[in-house]
Amino acid sequence: MGQPNECNEQQGQKRRSWVHSLAEIIRQTDDIEESRMKTMLSCDLTSTKPALYVPPDMAELQPQSLRYLHMFAQLNELRLIEDRRRVEVQPIIEQRDTKPPTIALGLSMLLKQSGMPGLARSLSNPHRLNADSPHIGIARLIQMADFSAADSKRTVMLPNKFIVDVLDNDTQPIAGYACKLVSANATTVLSHFDSPYFRAIGYSAGTQYVVHACLAGGPLHSPELWTHLHTLSRTDFRFQLFPGRKPAHDFGLFYATFYIDLCEAPTAWWIDDTADAVDDKPYFSELKEQSTVRRAG
Repeated sequence: MGQPNECNEQQGQKRRSWVHSLAEIIRQTDDIEESRMKTMLSCDLTSTKPALYVPPDMAELQPQSLRYLHMFAQLNELRLIEDRRRVEVQPIIEQRDTKPPTIALGLSMLLKQSGMPGLARSLSNPHRLNADSPHIGIARLIQMADFSAADSKRTVMLPNKFIVDVLDNDTQPIAGYACKLVSANATTVLSHFDSPYFRAIGYSAGTQYVVHACLAGGPLHSPELWTHLHTLSRTDFRFQLFPGRKPAHDFGLFYATFYIDLCEAPTAWWIDDTADAVDDKPYFSELKEQSTVRRAG
C-alpha cells in the first residue's frame, strides 16, 4: 500500500525546481544588517584570468560577505579585485550603445513566450521600481515560489535568441512555472524559470514585472556558478549574503534585477479586469483557484 505514495514522492522530488533548495537554506539564515546589504559587482574576462570586481570598503563594512566572495572566487578560478577605478567601467557592451542588456531582452521575450500579451516589453524608464509598485524582497519571493511551485502551471520552452546569446550559445530547454498567488492584502502573478545554466524568478508589481536573473550562489563551503562566466560579463549584478546561525552556514546569492514596463497595450490580463475570461489558455492565463494558490492553465 505504501509503494504508490513512495513513487509519487520520488516523482515530486524530481520535479522540484531550484527554488526549493534555496528556500530551505534561506529559512535557516538570520536576518541581520549585513543580510540586507546588496553589493554591486562586475566580472571582467578581458585579462588572462577572469576577475570579479568588488567595492574597496567591503573588508570594513561587510567582512562576512567578503569572506564568502573570496571562497567563491577561489572555487570558481576568479581573481578578486578591489574596484578602485575612478571612472565607472560598464562591462555591458549594449549600455555603451544606450541599449538594454541582452539578458533583459531575453527575459522580456521569455515572458512573451510564456504568454504575456502583445510584443516583448521594454524596460521601465527610469529603470527602477515605481513608487506605487509593491516590493517583495528576493528572500521572501523565493519562499513564495517554493510554496506555490507544486500548484503552478509548468511548461517547457526553448530559449529565445537573446537568452542563447547571453548563455554563450547554450540551447538547453527552459522549464517555466507560473501561478497567481492570492493573499489577504494582494494578488501576485509569480513565475520562475529553470535550466542547467539559467535561473530566474519574477512577480507582477502593478504596471511592472520584476524579474531577478539568479547567476550564482550556494552555501559558503560550495558556492557555485549557475550560469556561464560569459553571462556574468554581460551585466552588472548584485551580491547578497544570508548569514547562517553559524558562520560556516552562510549562504550567498548573485543576481541581476530588471523592471519590465507593462503600460503599453495590450494590457496584461492581471491588470485589465475585463481580461478575466479568455478562450485560449496560454501559460500566463486564466487561473484555477487552489487554496491560496491559483494555478495557470
